[in-house]
Amino acid sequence: MRIEELCGLSWYQLTLDAGVQIHQALQDFLVEKGLRHAFVLSCVGSCTRVNLVFPKTTTIPPELGNIEYNGLFEINGIIGDVKKVGDEIKVHLHGSFTKEGKDVFGGAVREGTRVFKMAEMVIAGK
Repeated sequence: MRIEELCGLSWYQLTLDAGVQIHQALQDFLVEKGLRHAFVLSCVGSCTRVNLVFPKTTTIPPELGNIEYNGLFEINGIIGDVKKVGDEIKVHLHGSFTKEGKDVFGGAVREGTRVFKMAEMVIAGK
């Protein structure tokens, strides 16, 4: 177990416009604000494309499956973090989405997930 006290966080509301890819927007946000680690605490909105990854096996590390959904989807919630690791920016998100107001699905949100109308996030960063 690791425990880290999160002191000195700055708080942000980030609104993503139509057509924006969520991963790229979060990477750009981290750079623009000069942060080394940011935590996505909430996200609601809508998407036209959702890319998810999920474990297919019980081994560690698991074999991963990937699925892409295209259409109109509500974002029930996305949480996770964005951080600098060396020269790279890593995005780790999990989310829940709804299709046609009834079918709920989710998993680890991958690159290529695209906003439909807008997505609003609350982020804390340092």
